[in-house]
Amino acid sequence: MYKLTHIYKSFAEKQVLSDINLTLHSEVVALIGENGAGKTTLLKILLGEVEPDDGNVQKIGAVGYVPQHPNFGKTIADCFDTTIEQWRIDIALEDVGLEKPMSFLTAKLSGGQKTRLSIAMVLAVNDQPDVLLLDEPTNNLDAEALKWLKSFVKGFRGAVVIVSHDRTFINDTATKILELNKGKLSIYPGDYDAYRDQKDLEAVQAMTTYEAGLEERKRLQKVIVRKRSDSDHTHKHIKRSDNDKAQRDYFKNRVTRGLGQQVRALQTRLDQLDDLEKPDVAKSYRVTLAGKSHDSKLLIKFEDVVMDFLERKKLPNLEVQGHDRVRVRGVNGSGKSTLLRLAAGKLQADRGDVIIGLNISVGYLSQDTDGLDTHLTALENLERTEAHTTDIYREARSLGLKSDELKKKPSELSRGQQTKLSFAKLLLARHDLLILDEPTNHLDIPTRESIERALQNYQGAVLLASHDEYFAQSVGITKEIELR
Repeated sequence: MYKLTHIYKSFAEKQVLSDINLTLHSEVVALIGENGAGKTTLLKILLGEVEPDDGNVQKIGAVGYVPQHPNFGKTIADCFDTTIEQWRIDIALEDVGLEKPMSFLTAKLSGGQKTRLSIAMVLAVNDQPDVLLLDEPTNNLDAEALKWLKSFVKGFRGAVVIVSHDRTFINDTATKILELNKGKLSIYPGDYDAYRDQKDLEAVQAMTTYEAGLEERKRLQKVIVRKRSDSDHTHKHIKRSDNDKAQRDYFKNRVTRGLGQQVRALQTRLDQLDDLEKPDVAKSYRVTLAGKSHDSKLLIKFEDVVMDFLERKKLPNLEVQGHDRVRVRGVNGSGKSTLLRLAAGKLQADRGDVIIGLNISVGYLSQDTDGLDTHLTALENLERTEAHTTDIYREARSLGLKSDELKKKPSELSRGQQTKLSFAKLLLARHDLLILDEPTNHLDIPTRESIERALQNYQGAVLLASHDEYFAQSVGITKEIELR
């Protein structure tokens, strides 16, 4: 069991975690939140690497941590401390199903095999950690590796905490969602879809409450004005009595005092509504993708294309037309990125033809964001699109790019921010076809959902490769191409 009670943590006077309460049992939970929300800090507190400023940490048993970028040795044997007995290593490798000799070079392992090895490195230290922390475990995993990881996580006997932006993986494994937002931790039972439904309901309720507050504020303001007017009217028009001035003054003061008390009470209620804040959902910026609709017009066509360096030298024939949403699938190394680079004109086929339709504008987003000019600032990169300044700032903000980040060069931004910048360039251009190679890599869930909404409204065609099943289905795939 692991229990956090009233945990607080600040860095440089910035409150990162505030009054965190969490109890972990034998369950699978997903920790989600925007980049920079404090997920890494919470993980480090769970690991014991960071001490909270206040609060209590209670744990029984061991905690294992599988980082997003493990430090591997040259060979599998080099990945394990020399103090660990060989039989423990053998059992750990068997538990994760990694059937490779100890002398095998880690550089030759696939993404899925590296994930298995990173978990084995944790299992070898402790036969079975009571709590297993997985930081972005699905990055760069193909379908087969994801299937194994899901099975492993669901079969784990202790508690598993997953930090992931992969909503399909969360749906398939988690029974509880932990959301970090503005330093606060909210707990939602169920999978990601259940969490999303609850958040949508909360957003509707928050907006209803906000709008009701606005109406109440208007009503109170009108009532106060009327009450004050009534008080003035009463003060001026109480009839004079020639022989009873004392009675007249008593009645006038009593009425005036009563109306004044009512006004003060109403003003107190009105003051309580002064801090009425518009819900965050209402502050979001709409993401838009300019694009054209060509109906059935041919945009791109592959005919007998051959690339000699690929194991499967010949690529499948394909056509992309006006409204098509085509997804390229296949295991890592099958040639998905090569196909997309050919379609974008970044590579030339050794044999065969890649035919581009007449007067077609193509936008391309690579995995390594190589479409950015590293000599220019982020803002200057966006200005190259010749979009209006207002549109540039609106689209940048919609993707979470702040004004100070727009002043930096791409090399000074994180990988996630570089991807956002590359996507912002697509948002500001008018392309007939978007070619997207793993477009959600390094993006948090809110940004992924923002891009999904943009693509749902986009009128052009899309050709993409993505391991993110949730993202692919959200953008409305109409055709799939399988590379084997």
